[in-house]
Amino acid sequence: MDLVIQSVKIQVIEPHVLGSEKEPALLFIHGAGLNASIWDPQANHFRGKHLVYRLELPGHGGSDSSGEGEISAYATWVRQVIEKLFQSGAYALVGHSMGGAIALELAAKPLRGLHSLVLIGTGAKLGVTPIVFQMLKENHDAFFETIDRVGFSAGTSRNVRDRVIEMTKKCAPSVIFKDFQACDRFDIRERLKNILVPTLIACGEEDLLTPVKYSRYLHEMISASSLAIIPGAGHMIMAEQPERLNRAIEAFLAQPMR
Repeated sequence: MDLVIQSVKIQVIEPHVLGSEKEPALLFIHGAGLNASIWDPQANHFRGKHLVYRLELPGHGGSDSSGEGEISAYATWVRQVIEKLFQSGAYALVGHSMGGAIALELAAKPLRGLHSLVLIGTGAKLGVTPIVFQMLKENHDAFFETIDRVGFSAGTSRNVRDRVIEMTKKCAPSVIFKDFQACDRFDIRERLKNILVPTLIACGEEDLLTPVKYSRYLHEMISASSLAIIPGAGHMIMAEQPERLNRAIEAFLAQPMR
């Protein structure tokens, strides 16, 4: 599905509708430098259970534009996507890393129809080491080697690593640079008290980029939250341990929501 927002094409991968889906619908928001295909294992798992929409942020995948350097700017795009997709019915936002920051930004303000949040490998503040920006300007190979080294659990297979890294290589370095700028500038700590919807916070036990302490902080600050620490996973949980993550999300969605 191609949506036109402010004359810009934004691509959303639509669900396979079987007629057995329950509310809420799920809108998946990928992280920095990625695209909607990172969520393939989740789309397959939830087929027939929930309607799954996978958004490609501006400048990523099949969406036009050149990306954004602020989480709030990405959130404005996603809010407009939500207004087009979910004119009625309940939906949950599922965001990874930068996508989780976007979900937090959206949930901190009133959002009609928002049922719940699933925050994966993210934090209330996402500082980025300066060397990342230097590599993105001067040495792209070093950047991808760094992602290979710190983005995954030590036990993650070569196939999974290569799939995620090749996906990231499809994103323009200038867009990845803006993504990391947006993350580096993001800080929602003072507004976490405004997030009242039920929230699942999931983190890889071996995540070096958004360590477990980030998720524990979110859990402490978001009143209606639960925490799932996923063993055998680093930062790319949905690719590294899809079955464990999917089970955690499914169990969360099955609970009576306060």
